[in-house]
Amino acid sequence: MHSRAGVVSQPKEQAAAPVEPGLRPADRAYEGIRRRILDGELKPGQHLGEEQLTGLIGTSRTPVREALRRLAGEGFVIVGANRRSYVAEFDPVEADTVFEIRARLESYAAALAATLIGPDGIARLEALSDEIEALGPRVSHDSLTRFMMLNTSFHRLIMEASGSRQLAIAVAPAIAIPLPLLKHYVWDAPVDIARSNLQHREIIEALKQRNGRWASDCMAAHINSTRPLAQRLGRPRR
Repeated sequence: MHSRAGVVSQPKEQAAAPVEPGLRPADRAYEGIRRRILDGELKPGQHLGEEQLTGLIGTSRTPVREALRRLAGEGFVIVGANRRSYVAEFDPVEADTVFEIRARLESYAAALAATLIGPDGIARLEALSDEIEALGPRVSHDSLTRFMMLNTSFHRLIMEASGSRQLAIAVAPAIAIPLPLLKHYVWDAPVDIARSNLQHREIIEALKQRNGRWASDCMAAHINSTRPLAQRLGRPRR
């Protein structure tokens, strides 16, 4: 684990966070399996046996099957020709493609959102940014996990504010995989929460000013600033 003030990379093994009570069984199974993948308890390439997962999550097989189908749709799980499920292994080139997709589509979404977002939407974005700031300068596994949840909510809110259902559908699978996770999972790269949140503040200001070009440029810069160098993949940057 690499750490310094405000910068940390996620540890490879950590007990999964508890699942929120009150969820329906399929949602509980989904959250439980997803968190264990994110935390590294379920490792890339590992077979996800239904019997194993029912004991791990505490649900029956039917919710586990539904959760695995959902996770497969989001790219966390791969279903083999034998219909056995495995934790997805993120190839560096494919991981870089996720950054590319998000930079292009989310910058467009930010431009659209600048003309449509209202005071309530701005207030929700500011509240998320405040929550990220409240995580403080000392970064731990728990605060990084919380940051990934808040960061995903921030990006999804802007996508919703774009008013485009088709755009939201197109980018949903890429947003489902947190970029900080990809950085650590594939490149073992550090995550700077404070810098990311400063960029969030600038995006919010651009949206307040209803400046679509500024919002688009800020979003693209925000995503690309965390993107590992293409040279490490052995291919030129697009």
